Amino acid sequence: MPISLSLPLILASASPRRKELLRLAGLPFKVKPAQVDEAARRGETPQDHVRRLSLEKAHAVAMENPASVVLGADTIVVIDGIILGKPENKKQAREMLRKLSNRSHTVFTGYTLSCVAEKICRTGIARSCVRFKNIEPEEINWYINTNEPYDKAGGYAAQGQGAAFIRSISGSYTNVIGLPLANVLDMLKKMNVLRYT
Repeated sequence: MPISLSLPLILASASPRRKELLRLAGLPFKVKPAQVDEAARRGETPQDHVRRLSLEKAHAVAMENPASVVLGADTIVVIDGIILGKPENKKQAREMLRKLSNRSHTVFTGYTLSCVAEKICRTGIARSCVRFKNIEPEEINWYINTNEPYDKAGGYAAQGQGAAFIRSISGSYTNVIGLPLANVLDMLKKMNVLRYT
């Protein structure tokens, strides 16, 4: 049974994970990455951070494409109140994995759907808790020598080889990948944009 959208959908992200999740859901969409400063602001909570960035990304692209619904999203990994970004090198990746080893951390994704022509803007935040096993030094060495850690928040991919470290996930699995798919689909339905035909 195909999915139909009453308005064109644009993903304001170049993330291959988000693109794959939308494809898996059967959604037709175009990709137009937003260019925004993703640095955290002083005093900003992790939830405020992802909500603001998802809004900024969606708004930036929606203003240039007023007749489309634009999806903006931002995902972060948080442990001990600290946001773990994307490691830039092996040293940073090693430090992140050591910090996450044998502990639980939180993944937040802010997501926003915006359409200028319809004067619609809705936003939400998904939260998942991920528990890692104890990661041995040789496992860390193996993983940081793959290509996986370096474009992922927290330095691991739940849908890739990084799954070997995950003991459990509480909350949305797709949120940990980068987009809480069920939440986004529900929001599109409530906006009367998505229909199952």
